[in-house]
Amino acid sequence: MNRKPQDLRIRMLHCLCEGMSQRSCERIFEVSQNTVAKLFAEVGDWAIEQMKSIKNLRVANIQADELHSFVAAKEKNLSDMIDPPEGAGRVWTYLAMCADSKLILEYHLGDQDALNASKFLKKVAGKLERSPDGGFVVRPHLATDGLKAYTKAFRNAFGADADYGILEKQYDKQDKNGNKAPGGRYIGANRKKGSGEWRVEDTHTSYIERQNLNLRMGNRRFNRKTNAFSKTLLNHERHIAMWAVYHNYCWIPRPMRPRLRPDGTRSSQWIKRDPAAIAAGLATRLWSVADMLAMADDYTAERRLMEAEQGEEPPTDPILIEVSDDDVVLAPSHWVYSSHTHQSTKVHKAECAFCRDGQGRKAGATPSGVWMPYYSLEDAIAASVAIQPDDHSICNVCLGDYFKRGYYS
Repeated sequence: MNRKPQDLRIRMLHCLCEGMSQRSCERIFEVSQNTVAKLFAEVGDWAIEQMKSIKNLRVANIQADELHSFVAAKEKNLSDMIDPPEGAGRVWTYLAMCADSKLILEYHLGDQDALNASKFLKKVAGKLERSPDGGFVVRPHLATDGLKAYTKAFRNAFGADADYGILEKQYDKQDKNGNKAPGGRYIGANRKKGSGEWRVEDTHTSYIERQNLNLRMGNRRFNRKTNAFSKTLLNHERHIAMWAVYHNYCWIPRPMRPRLRPDGTRSSQWIKRDPAAIAAGLATRLWSVADMLAMADDYTAERRLMEAEQGEEPPTDPILIEVSDDDVVLAPSHWVYSSHTHQSTKVHKAECAFCRDGQGRKAGATPSGVWMPYYSLEDAIAASVAIQPDDHSICNVCLGDYFKRGYYS
């Protein structure tokens, strides 16, 4: 299997985790789009499984929120699509994090309704460690905004085993000058009890709102007013999971701001913080991007082995067929296309997408030229020059500049 050098793959993955688009990686590292997409798919699938493997957490303070995005097209433009993919349109990304360690516990993709809010919070509850009697080992406190769907979802997921506080935000439809404000202007919030023994000081969404910003900065698909949005729901989830794993295990938080002493003075020493996974007890050391890629490669190899074993047919007795040298006919390695319309010739490799072993891109269509097979590049070029001395060339995709730069390698 043709695979790029490991250090190049590490740098591409690091850029993807830090917010660079696939096309940007293609241009900067001078590789094909398929190379970047293949790396992204393999690491993304591993990241989804890695996030699912997070279990038995002891978390006392949880914050949850949702942020808007879309797949393939915005909801208002979805009716104009001829064949929209599955999951196209508006997609809300639910996020839950530990307010103490900043660990991303869970994510969920869906609509902003009670059904998806319940699914999301049930996933969050499934991440927490339970005692033999069924309750949580550490009683969690959940804080969300005033989305009404969360209230019923909390009862379905946690019941009376957790505490819940709601931060109701207030918006004004006018700006400070009295003009109409698009989307409303935030003017304040009220904290109120949701369930159980809620804690006023922990009823806020400051940390998860900041995490939403981190996601929009670290995941190109969430950048507003660009064409980097996800084209499929699967790739959307892959990038979210990849970003979450990178944030949990590889991200080094900046030191905390100095705290005020009881006497009102501020300390001059900054407080260093551990990466989220270390603070939550999931890891004992900081992961590197190379670690992520190595684990993703192992996961991909194991998955391919399992797929191969499942697809194997039962062994049968081998059938021996004698073949003489006279019966072997070699396939042409190159083809020359002579165009009747343009009075020109062009040399292609047999596996080129424009050649397809002499069938062309539109096999069976009305021919505007003729394909001629050759068994070496030198013979094909010589024939091309002989047929059209004034207008002959080679295919840029399989033999020219694009191929040499790695776009189609």
